[in-house]
Amino acid sequence: LDAVARNVASLVRDGDTLQFGLGRLQACVLAALSEHRDLRLHAGMVSDGLVQLHASGALAAPCAERPPVCTGVALGGPALHALVADGSLVRFAGVEYTHSQATLAAIPNLVAVNSALEIDLFGQVNCETLGGRQISGVGGLVDFIRGARASAGGRAVIAATSVAGRGRRSRIVPELNHRLTGIARTDIDHVVTEYGVASLRGLGVDARARALIAIAAPEHRAALEAAWHT
Repeated sequence: LDAVARNVASLVRDGDTLQFGLGRLQACVLAALSEHRDLRLHAGMVSDGLVQLHASGALAAPCAERPPVCTGVALGGPALHALVADGSLVRFAGVEYTHSQATLAAIPNLVAVNSALEIDLFGQVNCETLGGRQISGVGGLVDFIRGARASAGGRAVIAATSVAGRGRRSRIVPELNHRLTGIARTDIDHVVTEYGVASLRGLGVDARARALIAIAAPEHRAALEAAWHT
């Protein structure tokens, strides 16, 4: 995940506002952003990675009128709880505000970073099912992705390791083989793995497939090429 996080960090500029889903990826990306400056967070939930980001000096300065962090829930240990108690650093708000398209579109340079279970060569994302079983819901993911794309200078990022199942299964697949598509192919700007960044906005169908194959695990690229050709 560290290599994925470094590639995500390469898409972030000083002064950006970031949204993350929960999990190990969030913690790794926050650690990779320690050299950035003047960052803000706007998310449904924050966790312990915020403590490290704050300690690195990467967050924008505390401000009672406009705290650098806006969230609905803080889930973590005592250090996080102590941090979020500072009203000049963290603002808590309800989902009707944090996930609102009007709110998100008004935030300049909003970068939404979320993970996926599978991405197909058209750019469609599965974030709900694994092996035919539903293991998650969409939640606020689509809200933030579309909000980031409506933001001036915003970017919608899907990040994942290139393989799953101890390396046996490629997360980049020829096509999704079930009825549920969590994120449409038109909603994504960048897909990130440990092998690089596929920037999809504005690309045609064939160019999107080539860009995604280029960031798949090397041992899976030939099969993806053959499937796309077919």
